[in-house]
Amino acid sequence: MAELLRANVLANFAYFRRSRLLIAFALVFLLLTGLTSLPTFFINSSVQNFNSLQEIYSTMNVFLLLFAAGLGLFVVSSHLRNRSLKMVFTKPCSPAVWLLSAFISAVVVTLLLNLVVLASAVVLSFVWHLPVRAGLLFISVDTFVASVGLIAYLMLLATLAHPAIAVTFALIFNADLFYDAQMWAQSVIRSGNSSPALRLLARLFHYLYLALPMVHAFGKKTENIYSSLRVLHGEWRYPLLSLGYALALAAFCYFLALFALQRKKHI
Repeated sequence: MAELLRANVLANFAYFRRSRLLIAFALVFLLLTGLTSLPTFFINSSVQNFNSLQEIYSTMNVFLLLFAAGLGLFVVSSHLRNRSLKMVFTKPCSPAVWLLSAFISAVVVTLLLNLVVLASAVVLSFVWHLPVRAGLLFISVDTFVASVGLIAYLMLLATLAHPAIAVTFALIFNADLFYDAQMWAQSVIRSGNSSPALRLLARLFHYLYLALPMVHAFGKKTENIYSSLRVLHGEWRYPLLSLGYALALAAFCYFLALFALQRKKHI
């Protein structure tokens, strides 16, 4: 099984390298990031350089999240749409091994990109004579952990629906949206409008918020780190707790996606 898993992972790496869509997406983002950061190289202010570093690093980590989600969606949906899995599963390669290899390959690529972005931020810190803050490492770890959950979630959606529907669902039905909706409903209730319909709506938003996966499990507690790049000693526990959440989410999505994959008639 280990040899078969390794062979599938290497095949996925080759597939990623040949994908023009993924390469084009990465090049467009790098171009946009370069254009937005170009003016900062002509400014000698330390404060402005720090703000620019924080903005560039934040933008690149958002890109990493989007790219990781795209990898999870792409590696499953592309094979499902061209119906090549029937050939893959008769080598023999079980759906469980193939799905696990797809997840591992997407996670490894995401990890490598995270290391590249972190190294770039460290280099920029030296170029601009800024202290290399621990927040850079914290954000990189936090982004990678969030990416693990996103990859598994989008792989699950790719096995259940068309890629366009999967992306639309992931964008619209997200935990942050329903958390904000719950806060709005509760504020209206506190202001005096306590109708049964509004209370029912608030409960619905609450349960949807609990049911849907979160990108950053402790985003409210770590948002100051993203702006200041400073990390207190006790705050390092949040990435570890987030990792536990991401692994639990990944396991749930994996087994549900495996069940959906095995029930597809064309494989």
